[in-house]
Amino acid sequence: MKSLDWPFILRNTMRPLLSAAIALVALVVVMWVHSEQQQQLSSYSASYRTVRNDFDQLIAEQRMVERYQRRYDRFKESGFVGPESRLDWIETLRTTTEALALPRVSYSIEPQLEVDPPVKSGRNSNDMQIRVSRAQLQLGLNHEGDLLRFFDELQQQAPGLIKVDECDLSWQADMSTGLVAGNNLAASCSLQIYSVITSEYSSEDL
Repeated sequence: MKSLDWPFILRNTMRPLLSAAIALVALVVVMWVHSEQQQQLSSYSASYRTVRNDFDQLIAEQRMVERYQRRYDRFKESGFVGPESRLDWIETLRTTTEALALPRVSYSIEPQLEVDPPVKSGRNSNDMQIRVSRAQLQLGLNHEGDLLRFFDELQQQAPGLIKVDECDLSWQADMSTGLVAGNNLAASCSLQIYSVITSEYSSEDL
């Protein structure tokens, strides 16, 4: 029986075995690099999603701020936000009376008072104050529709937010003698004029 020729075997198998070992090491290295790349990709994806969510939230907050800023600007232009302007309110009262050709309008306004809001926010209460002035109006009317038109114009043109509490109508003429032209009805109305003072206005403006 012949013995194995180990030098011959080793000489002919060493190169394939070495190639297989190198291939195995290369495979292990490639798998490790691929695993590291996968982890980095997952980390980058999570960071991207976080940044994307933060960006989307920032855009939503920006749109909300712009929407509320436009609303605030409208309230400011209407006179609801800011110090009460009684001269503008009285001038609007006069021009509305003339525009509707009302026989007469007289008024009285009480001093402005601070109002406790029904709901308070967690922010500093000095950031916003709600104020109200109570007023009484005496109007001469040609007919009932004049009263509705009068308050429609007043709500649109006068500064501040106007809330009508009540109105009492009464005839100014005896039906047996006929109605007096130009002053058929009298209205006595009580209303409230609201305004909001924000931190934008200093104490000197109030």
